[in-house]
Amino acid sequence: MPPAAAPLEAKGPGGSCIGSNEMRRMSNENPAIVPPVLLETYEDFVTFASNAALVMYYPEYFHSPFLDDQKRLRRMTLTALGVKMNGVALTFKYVLTHDDLCDSSGTWEEQTAQANQAMEDIMSKLGAQGNLVRGSLDIEPAFGEALVFRP
Repeated sequence: MPPAAAPLEAKGPGGSCIGSNEMRRMSNENPAIVPPVLLETYEDFVTFASNAALVMYYPEYFHSPFLDDQKRLRRMTLTALGVKMNGVALTFKYVLTHDDLCDSSGTWEEQTAQANQAMEDIMSKLGAQGNLVRGSLDIEPAFGEALVFRP
């Protein structure tokens, strides 16, 4: 039977053993997950996005039963990643809704055109400031998808 391995010991200067309390003090960094900060105004988001390492956008469209219908923007989620504040990288999020993007008094075609134009304007402004990527950070399944996967 092979001999049991000796426990690892940390040796300090001069070969003396370091106690566990001293080892804990040496690693002060405790990883913490900071949830995204949800902003209330688009202007605030643009301010933070200018200092972000990466800006992401994720458009969501109304569902239509017809395949030939033009997509109609329902909401767009904007996320600014890696904004350094006091030595901490934060994430800021802003959600534009259908009502923010177009005038609801117009026809369906007018609303679709206004929403698409507003999205193109936002993408061109944010793309000129830095790295812009289409995607989402949300790793949770949507509510309906979560119900489907339940046994």
